[in-house]
Amino acid sequence: MKLLYKLSILLFLLPVISAAQSNYKAGYVVTLNGDTVKGFIDYQAWDSNPTDIYFKTSIADHDRKTYGMSTISFFSIDRVAAYKKYTVNISTDITNPAQVGEGRDTSSRTSEVFLKVLQVGKNLTLYSYADNIKRRFYVGEAPDYTPTELVYRLYYDNSRTVNENTYQKQLFALANKYNAVDDKLNRAFQDANYNDVDLLGIVSRINNVSKAEVAKNYSAHGKISWYVSAALNAGNTTSDATSSYTAAGGIPYTSYLPGAAFGLDFVPDPNGGKAEFRIGISINPIRFNALYQLKVSPNIGAQASYNQLDIALTPTVIYNLYNAENFKFYLGIGIALNDFTYSNPYFQSQNMSSPNPFFPVEPYDFSTFDTSFLFRAGFRIHKNWEIYVNYSTPAVASHSGYFALTESNRQVGVSYFFGL
Repeated sequence: MKLLYKLSILLFLLPVISAAQSNYKAGYVVTLNGDTVKGFIDYQAWDSNPTDIYFKTSIADHDRKTYGMSTISFFSIDRVAAYKKYTVNISTDITNPAQVGEGRDTSSRTSEVFLKVLQVGKNLTLYSYADNIKRRFYVGEAPDYTPTELVYRLYYDNSRTVNENTYQKQLFALANKYNAVDDKLNRAFQDANYNDVDLLGIVSRINNVSKAEVAKNYSAHGKISWYVSAALNAGNTTSDATSSYTAAGGIPYTSYLPGAAFGLDFVPDPNGGKAEFRIGISINPIRFNALYQLKVSPNIGAQASYNQLDIALTPTVIYNLYNAENFKFYLGIGIALNDFTYSNPYFQSQNMSSPNPFFPVEPYDFSTFDTSFLFRAGFRIHKNWEIYVNYSTPAVASHSGYFALTESNRQVGVSYFFGL
């Protein structure tokens, strides 16, 4: 177990050891005087629109440049994202349903920002801007595509919830102007929420962009891979301190057996997103084999043992704290839905060839299903290889009674990912 603990400490120290991470992808910037400079941009899948970026002319360069709104007007990361500088009016009212207040709030500020370009069309361009308050959308008309915020407000009026969907009216007026209104677009307006999918669908119709082109060029494409794992499983079986088993001298037991797992891993944003969703099947054999001296009659050496096979469904959410292209460090949390089977139960004298007739007769009351929490840490190397440690909180193996046993798993393992 010393190796497992050392690896666990190493895994949790990696984010501290690695002070910074980078994710350089091919792209270009446009300077204020109109020059285009090709190179590599450090893409961080920004939750809020960036105010500056790191740039290298060659991926092998040790030095990097910092470009911001005082030096560039536009930057693009190939097949990932593009941002254009504008001075815009930015609403500052709250639209989070859990935080909205009483009364209509029309507060705003004017700032120079990088707007994310969601679509450039023959009639309209759709932009987005996010900060720590909320996400907003902007639309600009050809030929200069100057952005105007699409307005959405949420507030209480005498405790009545008001959804002010001004953005629908704004887009409907533009659809009328460009002769794009039809029955399908009318239905789209009625169902349109204030999000990139619905608004992009409406703007695409006004721009006469086909569904196939939207799906190909403007929709986010997650990546699914599947994996197989081999692990060393430390199965720790313990009994309640107040159980008859413990009172009679019974002891805990830890087995070390090989385990395995397989499953699917989904990355919503493979270009730099930090979140992953994983669902797998783990196979964890556990051996309980406690040898101890009975403290009650007949006061002889006792053996309590059985084999347990835990097959668990493990949906897990993973967050990459360090997220470089060829090296990732993550923490994860999930739930293990454990299905247990048992074999070779034994509770008698340690001398199996000579059972003691005075030995207490206490059958196991096995649990066949229980849930537990799963905590995970690991690092990915060169995309395909992963080293990890797992810990599963205790699950019931034998119900309360004489034994009252629970088992928990600790694992160190290696995974290989296919389809990357």
